[in-house]
Amino acid sequence: MLTSKVSCWLVAILLGILLLETCKGQNWSSFQNKHIDYPETSASNPNAYCDLMMQRRNLNPTKCKTRNTFVHASPSEIQQVCGSGGTHYEDNLYDSNESFDLTDCKNVGGTAPSSCKYNGTPGTKRIRIACENNQPVHFELVLS
Repeated sequence: MLTSKVSCWLVAILLGILLLETCKGQNWSSFQNKHIDYPETSASNPNAYCDLMMQRRNLNPTKCKTRNTFVHASPSEIQQVCGSGGTHYEDNLYDSNESFDLTDCKNVGGTAPSSCKYNGTPGTKRIRIACENNQPVHFELVLS
């Protein structure tokens, strides 16, 4: 009887961990979809670029995302931030040693996916990312 209770608890704990990891949705593949655009997609202006990319990458499936940053560097260049191209900040966060060309997209109107409008700001800045197994999994912020 005790063994089956322990087994049920272990299964519940393992399922919880699996669901938590799945819900995070943070992995190298999703990072690339959300944050890497190399070479940079052409658009008439930064706002049009953000509107296009947020829609093209399906980043607003149920509501408008408040903010998203696209980095215009190759996946291998960005991946280096998790190693020799970055400096450990804390936990699994790393700051890039070099600046990257990027476009920061901020929602300026709309809540439904079909009405999202973005203000795009291009720049060249350092970034902070979260890494797992030497791969970027989360874009934390643009450094000043």
